[in-house]
Amino acid sequence: MYIDEFMSVKFKQIGLPLVIVGMTAVVISLMIATRPELTPEESPERVWPVQAIAAKHQDMQPTLDLFGEVVAGRRSELRPQVAGVIVEMGKNLHEGSFVERGELLLRIDPFDYETGLAEQRSLLREAEARLEKLRRDLKRARDLFAEKNVSEQFLDDAELAVAEQEALVEQRSIGVRRAERDLRDTRLLAPFDGVLANVNADLGKQISDFGAEMIAEIIDTSRLEVRFNLSNAQYGRLLDSGEPVIGRAVEVVWEVGGDALRYPATIERVGAEITATTGGVELFAVIDSAGKQTELRPGAFVSVNVADKRYPAVLTAPDTALYGENTVYVVEDGRMSPRTVRVLGYAGSDIFLASDGEPAIVDGDNIVITQLREGGAGVRVVLR
Repeated sequence: MYIDEFMSVKFKQIGLPLVIVGMTAVVISLMIATRPELTPEESPERVWPVQAIAAKHQDMQPTLDLFGEVVAGRRSELRPQVAGVIVEMGKNLHEGSFVERGELLLRIDPFDYETGLAEQRSLLREAEARLEKLRRDLKRARDLFAEKNVSEQFLDDAELAVAEQEALVEQRSIGVRRAERDLRDTRLLAPFDGVLANVNADLGKQISDFGAEMIAEIIDTSRLEVRFNLSNAQYGRLLDSGEPVIGRAVEVVWEVGGDALRYPATIERVGAEITATTGGVELFAVIDSAGKQTELRPGAFVSVNVADKRYPAVLTAPDTALYGENTVYVVEDGRMSPRTVRVLGYAGSDIFLASDGEPAIVDGDNIVITQLREGGAGVRVVLR
């Protein structure tokens, strides 16, 4: 009896867990045996939408869009050449006024210069009268010497007196011419047609020293220039173009309000030194005004359009078409196909290209101009 009870207890302690484990193993085996098989599905190939342009070889000559400043090609400081008090001012002696060549700008009190001229003329007449007397004396001395009535020393003294008086007459003549010039210089006249600037003159103003005080500047607005800079690369392209830089036509554009005033100009000279601030080359172009005064004024900031180097038979594309340094892609059978190119030049955001290897780009090829991070040979694309 005790044995039966003992065996029953042991079965409960050991057998029941084994039964549970066995049944669990059977269930797991059945689940594994009856599970459905999963077959992998292939994901469709991704197609990237891109933009493209049709390749076309053509001659191109871009324009350099630059900025410059208008400067005076001819500008003169007006300074009275005699001292004195300003007693008359021209009607146009004002800031910004236009004056014509020979127009009176101001007059300095001429009294001292009129009297000075009269005095110099009087001294000249006196010297000329004495010279006439000495010449008559010389003639008599020569006659007497020929008759052997006077010594050779007497004749020499007469000739010396005439020579000295002739020199004095010449000095008096110079004094008269100088006095005449001083009197003329009491009238300050415009040396050429132009516009006045920095006017500093009033009636009654004392000009203390001739040539020392500037009363105005005159600017010839019929001869204006524009000063602008080219980078070393830009200047190098112009030199490499085969056309001379000097004499090259440019267009100057002055934006005034909503209007754009355009003026033809011609490059006349290159600056003497490299510009320190930009490292470029300074050029000067003369604005063609046909000899007429223009609305332009020195100091105006303008746009300058210069024809760049000519590129024969090149491909033009946005810079987004370039992958790396020398690769573009064309669409071939719906996929990106690489082409090796050489970059020849730039025009704003466009680049000029030439095929550099095989296969070459031909007219009509669709050049991809969309930058794809996943872009590369064989990538499937669709044009949009």
